[in-house]
Amino acid sequence: MVRCPVVVLAAVVVLLGACPSAPAREGEGEGEGDVGEGEGEGEGEGEGEGEGEGEGEPDLSAQLFDETRILHLSIVLPQASIDALDADPTTYAPGDLTVALPSGEVTVANVGVHLKGEATQRPLGQKAAFKIKTDAFVAGQELPGEKRLTLNGFLEDPSCVTERLVYTGFRAAGLPAPRAAHVTVDVNGESYGLYLNVETEDKRFIGRWFADDSGNVYEELGQDWFPGNEQGFELETNELLNDRSDLTALFAAVDAAQDDTLLADVSAVLDTDRFLRFSAWEGIVNQWDGYAYTQFGPNNYRLYHEPASGLFSLLPWGMDMAMKPYAGDFVDLYAPAGWLLQRCVGSESCRAQYEAVIADEIASFEALDLPALADDIYAQIEDARVADSMTEYSIDDFYAAFDWVRQFCVDRPQVVRYQLP
Repeated sequence: MVRCPVVVLAAVVVLLGACPSAPAREGEGEGEGDVGEGEGEGEGEGEGEGEGEGEGEPDLSAQLFDETRILHLSIVLPQASIDALDADPTTYAPGDLTVALPSGEVTVANVGVHLKGEATQRPLGQKAAFKIKTDAFVAGQELPGEKRLTLNGFLEDPSCVTERLVYTGFRAAGLPAPRAAHVTVDVNGESYGLYLNVETEDKRFIGRWFADDSGNVYEELGQDWFPGNEQGFELETNELLNDRSDLTALFAAVDAAQDDTLLADVSAVLDTDRFLRFSAWEGIVNQWDGYAYTQFGPNNYRLYHEPASGLFSLLPWGMDMAMKPYAGDFVDLYAPAGWLLQRCVGSESCRAQYEAVIADEIASFEALDLPALADDIYAQIEDARVADSMTEYSIDDFYAAFDWVRQFCVDRPQVVRYQLP
């Protein structure tokens, strides 16, 4: 029997109410709450300024994101860096990183380490999440295949499995999405427990998904796609050029588009197929803290403009709140929050296309057999999670939250199909 817990997720109280197997029509979430992490870190990765990409070195990134094993990462911070992070957690401080890869142990000295998160940020000595930048202080330095590590500590996902399941779905749909794998971490020899290593959406990531990696990556800062909102997006590549004319063109096209030709009118600046599938997947996984169905304003995604095609694509991020209701409710697929998707659902022709995409993608969701994948991940991580003394959740919280997410994966296809005509 599925346990139906009440789980506190950081500053947001998520009432898991009745078990998700009930096929009643899902209502739109209501109520107030604090935004989750949102990843508003403002790092400015600076990847597009002509730096070398490590030619000649082996790309070991597949080992970093090997989902069949749990890697161990060791971070060593001198006292000066600990003091610096205590004073300013979001500025990189120097440290050393060692990763035990299957091919052998790799140590990178003098990397940049800072603490991650907004409402959920924790200091050292607690379940801190980390950003690691290998070339913060040594130009061109990298773990072979990666320059950035993002280590999430599950403060908004007691199940410890949601993000891996969600990103697996997005990638299976052909949507640019991070790889993710569980790791264990220690800092100065002290165990910090179980983490998720999520592939950072930097230029290296872009190059794995797009033919042209030279374009602008933007992080949302809570603004929607309206003319004049260009400064409401943080530019994370090509910062020195700071040319936001691509955003201006996107917002102008959305503003000028006619309801009966909506997708055609924006197709010169937006990959509309990916847009519909991205939105469908946010709805399917009940991502109420993202773009399409946000409860708080656009959140937890990136925009990439590929110069070769001239098209924007959305990139998912911060999916740890997915697969769980907000204030007891699930998203209503016909009540989106993102402005362009609102217009699509309000247009008869666009709504019909979106419904067809949702039907296709829920079939894909079902074919992935995510409950079985969840079981595999559970078997892999249970011992490490039980041994995690830093976590703020009890082991019963973990078991209950896992039960919930697994049952969501079982029941979600029926619930989504109930919403479709």
